Amino acid sequence: MFLLLYSEIMAINPSYGLTVNRVLATVNNEVITLSDYQRFVTGMGNIENKDVVDEVLLKRLVEERVILIEARKRGVKAGDEEVNNMIAEFQRQNNLSQEEFGKVLSGEGMNMQDYRRLIKDKIITMKLIDSNVDSKVVVTNQDIEDFYNVNKYNFLISPEKVKVKAIFLKLSEDASVTEITDLKRKTLKIKALLKDGNSFDSLVARYSDEPLKGQDGMLGEFARGEMVLPLGNNAFSMKKGEISEPIWVREGVYILNLINKTEEVFDLLDNVREEIRMYLYAQKREKLFNEWMKTLWEKTSIKIIN
Repeated sequence: MFLLLYSEIMAINPSYGLTVNRVLATVNNEVITLSDYQRFVTGMGNIENKDVVDEVLLKRLVEERVILIEARKRGVKAGDEEVNNMIAEFQRQNNLSQEEFGKVLSGEGMNMQDYRRLIKDKIITMKLIDSNVDSKVVVTNQDIEDFYNVNKYNFLISPEKVKVKAIFLKLSEDASVTEITDLKRKTLKIKALLKDGNSFDSLVARYSDEPLKGQDGMLGEFARGEMVLPLGNNAFSMKKGEISEPIWVREGVYILNLINKTEEVFDLLDNVREEIRMYLYAQKREKLFNEWMKTLWEKTSIKIIN
């Protein structure tokens, strides 16, 4: 929207619009006033009290002024055609006729000549950032592949899953030594029957306690981490069709039968390559911009008064 672009431009050049007598900062021989700050934050939205100065936002405002001063010092230029193109693009994006655009400018206390100067400053600032930061950011295919391999689980489509049946032998909470001993004998008997070739399903029907007996032993399908730890550790280490040793847990004993295992599925690198490239570009750009900004800050006379 217009206010956003306007606030960005006013951050670069405060010489247009209203001024107030409260100075927040100086950059070389230029001042940044409260009204400059208010115009800067107007386009950001959700700023409850524009009279209360946020130090982070003020620093951003100062940084933008520092960049403009450096651009002028280096003789960076913007031609009329570049200015015309940016204004035309802004009008197109906001669906504004020339007449409507003029009214918007008037509402902000500006005329077209003032606005063109502001746009020119914005362009030369962008050019300086491009030549010193944007054009130097390089993301290689190797960078992308390394990030994908190290962060592969960020691109997980479907986790590894196991489908499990079980014979469940219930143990009461206050089980006696005798009950525990009987349960151990029962598990040994079931193991022997399995070894002799009895089917798992038939032993579920004969020996399993509820609720699994009524479910034909079907415990369910689980992703890694969804099962009670001793059961999960065993289930995910088994092969399809394999039957586990008895597993003792607080509520009783389970003997698992792995019905199926589905391997985890990851999005292909080619499908996420551009997403990764954009992420890495943003990370590298931020680092390079901060380093470059530090050098500009160090050679500029800056005083924060607020």
